Amino acid sequence: MHITKVGIERIKGANDLAAVVAERGIELRKKGRQLVASCPFHKEKTPSFTVTPSKGLFHCFGCGASGDVIGFVTKYDKVSFAFALEILAKRAALDLGRLMEERPRALRPTPSPALPPSTHPRPAVIPPAVVEHYHRTFCERDDAQAYLVKRGITDTDLLRALKVGYADGSLLRTIPKAGELRTQLVSLGIVTAEGRELLGGCIVVPIPDPLTGQWVNLYGRGLRTPRHCYLPGPFRGILNFQATRLSSEVVLTESVLDALSFYQAGVTTAIPIWGTNGFTADHLDCLKREGVRRVVLALDSDEPGRKAAQTLKARLEAAGIEVRIASFPEGVKDASEFLVSRNGDADAAFRAVLDAAKPGPEPEPGAVSPVSLPIRETSPAPAEGPLTLTREGLVYTARLQSTLLGRLRVTVKVTRGEILHVDTLDLYASRSRSEFARRVAKAFTVEADAVESALLALLVEAEKAAEAQENGEGESEVQAMTEAERAEVLAFLKREDLLDQVARDVDSLGYVGEDVNKRLLYLVAVSRKLEDPLSAIVLSQSGAGKSGLTEAIERLCPPEDVVLLTRLTPQSLYYTEPGFLDRKLVIVEERYGSIEADYSIRVLQSRKKLIAAAPVKDPQSGNMRTKVFTVEARAAFIEATTASSVNHENATRCFELQMDESEEQTARIHARQRLLRTERGLALRQHADAISRRHWNAQRLLEPSLSSSPSPTSSRFRSPGCARGATTPAS
Repeated sequence: MHITKVGIERIKGANDLAAVVAERGIELRKKGRQLVASCPFHKEKTPSFTVTPSKGLFHCFGCGASGDVIGFVTKYDKVSFAFALEILAKRAALDLGRLMEERPRALRPTPSPALPPSTHPRPAVIPPAVVEHYHRTFCERDDAQAYLVKRGITDTDLLRALKVGYADGSLLRTIPKAGELRTQLVSLGIVTAEGRELLGGCIVVPIPDPLTGQWVNLYGRGLRTPRHCYLPGPFRGILNFQATRLSSEVVLTESVLDALSFYQAGVTTAIPIWGTNGFTADHLDCLKREGVRRVVLALDSDEPGRKAAQTLKARLEAAGIEVRIASFPEGVKDASEFLVSRNGDADAAFRAVLDAAKPGPEPEPGAVSPVSLPIRETSPAPAEGPLTLTREGLVYTARLQSTLLGRLRVTVKVTRGEILHVDTLDLYASRSRSEFARRVAKAFTVEADAVESALLALLVEAEKAAEAQENGEGESEVQAMTEAERAEVLAFLKREDLLDQVARDVDSLGYVGEDVNKRLLYLVAVSRKLEDPLSAIVLSQSGAGKSGLTEAIERLCPPEDVVLLTRLTPQSLYYTEPGFLDRKLVIVEERYGSIEADYSIRVLQSRKKLIAAAPVKDPQSGNMRTKVFTVEARAAFIEATTASSVNHENATRCFELQMDESEEQTARIHARQRLLRTERGLALRQHADAISRRHWNAQRLLEPSLSSSPSPTSSRFRSPGCARGATTPAS
């Protein structure tokens, strides 16, 4: 197949790998910077298939399968490279013929009979440049932002994630007066035949296709005139279709602004339809395909809305979906009005509306609604219960709301005596945490850094709670060790070739080569049990495998002993919870995220103690006083960086490990990839869970070293700890 390298890159760039994977029924969930799922190419109990969206690559640590979006389609659909290109070109509405070099027609690829062409044509795609232009314009226009603020929609992270925009007519000045792009915009209806913008003067919300994730429609809401505007043709796309993959229950609203109101109130499972008659076949297909079991109809409370709710209820129930109908308080027309009227307690008010939704018909107009009374802080707690944390006399209570769109949205209530502050924020957003910390610091006269540190601790626990919810976990994190397992790990710890076996186990987890680095990083990880733990920094170019190596070492450590961080602020370590870092392996994914905390990390590595004196205001007298914060922790640090060298002060406190980027290592990787495609290679990977559990049990048996006066020779280079009932051979 004669196709240029540029053409191949265009096809790869036009097809989002995560969307392609999800279209084939593989459920992905977010874990740090990656998406994880059970591998579609081999059977496994613990998900080891990862997708890295920023690089467009997938990799399975169980069977070793890896590659880009073309390689995934080739392997999963069992088609040739040429036909995989054709599938992806059609999916992205690209003309494969234009991407190919000129040659006789007989040489053009013929579709493979293994996968018949799709009979469901994909809609035309909105050029991303248009969406970005409208979003950039919105960010620059105060009047457009003020309009949404007036409607109660103030969450800037939400507006940024949804690429909300504004059409002020400037798009026409940024595109050529003639040519392919203008022709495309005219055919889509974005530019009219008369040469004006169809959505001029409108807030613009791009609507994605649920199968491809690409934008296929635009919704406009008039800024000065109350008009709803759509692109010509049939209604296409579903806003927030991701909710159907993350929840068995979703909320259907009558308009896009109503859905945004629900998002603002922390209900991120809302999906808009296109008006009272705008529930399309795409909506129904999406609900059925993703296995949604319940739908709450939150349409307008006027007569058309009530009639549409009854019609839609019958249609959904005929498809086997349970339906409840929500009712807004008397005098409130829709979710947008409700948000404005309940601006002070919107989260609780919207949740009460959904909790009060009934399976039967709506109450008659004028009847007393269950939510017409003032909403108080008495809504029932979820079954899993809130997260609680007490620091500096402040009690933090957090309830997990959603992890939609890569956000960790929680409602946090801070109390001390009768003083209370409550707000909903995204724990993953630095700006959101900082703003919350500033408000709490002002309300309680405490240090903002201490509040932000408490939020980081809540982030760790909220991630665990979110992961437990997604996996349906109800058992304790640390499973009891059986007598057989105990005997196995004691024998394992007594092996004379213990480190050689560690290297083989890392190899079995899918990481080939780097024999010295495997052994050394494992010793660094286990050294968290010592009075004087070790540290290491892994240096290599981007894509050389340093992240894969640290992930393999992480998989061999008990989850309760690992703290994974992406960023550390200068003061964050000074306010950590007592014991939070003690005897833990701290992995910083990229050293760039910890540079601001360089000094505190160095002190912790050397002295195992941080002491900070900070002025605080006495809440009783109002006078300033000095408070001393002390953190004691023995922690092993593993960091990775693309820098060629590190600061001398850091280098004296850790091992600097260089990754093997030689041709020989590349040859080993290729040999392993060939092996993984054989029956023997697949068998090697099927015991990954057993390998991880064996190392977890072994490390749980290791008792921390309690030497009162450690020295470099006695602690840094002795055997890492002693097992109960066993003696570990010397290194």
